[in-house]
Amino acid sequence: MRSTRFIATRKSAPRAALVCDMRDAMTTPTQDPPSDAAGRVLARVRAAADPRATVEAFGSSIYAPAHAEDVDVLVSEDDPARLAAALGLVPIPTLPPRMTGLLEGVRVDVTVVTGDDDLARRMRSGPRDAALLAAQLHTHGRDDVFQAAWPHVRRFVRARALGHNGLGWFGSFGWALLLAVPLVHDRELCAVPVGAAVPAWLRWLARLAPGARIGLDGIRQGDPEPLFIAAPAPPLRDVARLSKRAATALFAEARAAALAIGAATSDAEASDRITDLAQEPPAGTTLVIAGDDDHTRGRYDGVARGLLRDLEALGAIRSWGRFDRADDGSWQHRITVPAHRAQPARELITRWLALTRIDAALE
Repeated sequence: MRSTRFIATRKSAPRAALVCDMRDAMTTPTQDPPSDAAGRVLARVRAAADPRATVEAFGSSIYAPAHAEDVDVLVSEDDPARLAAALGLVPIPTLPPRMTGLLEGVRVDVTVVTGDDDLARRMRSGPRDAALLAAQLHTHGRDDVFQAAWPHVRRFVRARALGHNGLGWFGSFGWALLLAVPLVHDRELCAVPVGAAVPAWLRWLARLAPGARIGLDGIRQGDPEPLFIAAPAPPLRDVARLSKRAATALFAEARAAALAIGAATSDAEASDRITDLAQEPPAGTTLVIAGDDDHTRGRYDGVARGLLRDLEALGAIRSWGRFDRADDGSWQHRITVPAHRAQPARELITRWLALTRIDAALE
């Protein structure tokens, strides 16, 4: 589940010219039927949900169904504890409440929202966001290119530890937008064929600078945020929510990746030239926070941004945007801090874990 930030009003540069094959894709999309797996999951959740509840799929099962590792489901107006028990899923005490497990042989991540506060309205935009992204790719004739490139983009994000909202970066949907938008708005990427987008995309990413605004309505410079990724559906929200230091690290990663791939011309060739962050860790002292199960990981993921914000006061940190998980369900999250601030960072993390009562430890 991915949280985003509302932006009430915003002045920006004039709309960028559109250069791809154009039809108007910013109208309300006609959503394709869910994939077979998503359809089975939705039917199962609807059967267990309150008859008055709304049940919708969102996320990668909508815009990249062949590559989705799970099915994200949003349930509006139901009791999360009752629903988790009815479905046999494991409740995760996040805000809003989530539950995970297997339904119909498929991994699922179900979020339940109630009321009409800002968080609930953000979450309810998720299905429309995913549908609008899929519609743009189809309208511009770029869906095949996106689907071929997407697994390699995910591999890049995983290898360089640049994912997860809760770990200071942004989730899969933000990266999907960051790939899709230039495929329909950048002159070079509009023309790349299937299987050859990732090299050009990494070079495009390397050219971004602070103040970039990326959205389905165009690409432009001059935003007050270090990197603003606009959610497709109203109201206007920033999917990225990066701190200035995180944005600086992302731009540096993009430039390093563009150098690393050299003259690569295919998605696979470029992807193979990206090394894992663990092979060449960032400079500094890398601290490891470890827990034993998905329940603890879910709690940590839901509140870790607060820890990272506190750590940034000590200097330039590098949160590793991934969980390293073992077969027994245990997990680790790494944070690299300036070597001379390692002890204050250890003390801060230890206090934070105690205050939040998260059953994890600093190794």
